Amino acid sequence: MRLIAPSDYRRMPWKNGGGTTFEVAVHPQSADWGSFAWRVSIAEIASSGPFSSFMGIDRMLVVLAGGGMVLTGIREDAVEIRPYDCVTFAGEAQVASRLLDGPTRDFNVMTRRGAARADVRVVRSERLALDNATTYVCHAASKDCACLVDDATIAVPEAHTLVADVACFAVDATGNGVAIVATLTQ
Repeated sequence: MRLIAPSDYRRMPWKNGGGTTFEVAVHPQSADWGSFAWRVSIAEIASSGPFSSFMGIDRMLVVLAGGGMVLTGIREDAVEIRPYDCVTFAGEAQVASRLLDGPTRDFNVMTRRGAARADVRVVRSERLALDNATTYVCHAASKDCACLVDDATIAVPEAHTLVADVACFAVDATGNGVAIVATLTQ
């Protein structure tokens, strides 16, 4: 189990060089773009433009901050996403963004098809018990939250992320908190 502070997120350029991402967690831990089973990151999007292409990767994205964006290339019609909306798309899709009201920040989960699967949930002002995953990733998006891991309660400060490889997991985002939780299976 790891509680990761924002200062420990690994800053790196996007695969296409068009922006900056902060790698929160990756499996296996030494994996690069071509070898990860799953990857969680937070991207800063300063201007409209294309997303990086990832062949064989499924992507899930949740807007964390900013006005949101309109994405093309996911479906026949453009998809508008605002804070705490989640969208899923194939990594090889030719996706482009148009920012709605200035820069935005988003939470990204990528899984390699055949190696891992993910589900992403936005937990708002509630407690939620989860099971049937190999790894849980909980990001305290707004206010602090708590994660119940086996029989222990772990405080997760705002903007921090907890990564836990456990059988029993719950998140408590009561008190107007928002947590983004990825359940990952391999």
